[in-house]
Amino acid sequence: MRSQPSRVETSRRQAEERFKSPRNPDSKTPEAADSLRQAEAAKTARLRALRLAKEAADKETANREAAAARARRTEPRRRSST
Repeated sequence: MRSQPSRVETSRRQAEERFKSPRNPDSKTPEAADSLRQAEAAKTARLRALRLAKEAADKETANREAAAARARRTEPRRRSST
């Protein structure tokens, strides 16, 4: 009589345990997965809208600063009367 199970028996037992147990014990139902996917999509859309708004504001600020710089360059220089 053997005191330890053979490698084949051990492998077979482990394989059977894997098939008996659920694939992912924390797996979500399809409805839960859909709600998570929708929440992620809503979050992504919100963040994209915020990013686009920030980029538009940054572009507007840059345009305003560039226009002010052009206006300063085109102003005639004043001579001081001292």
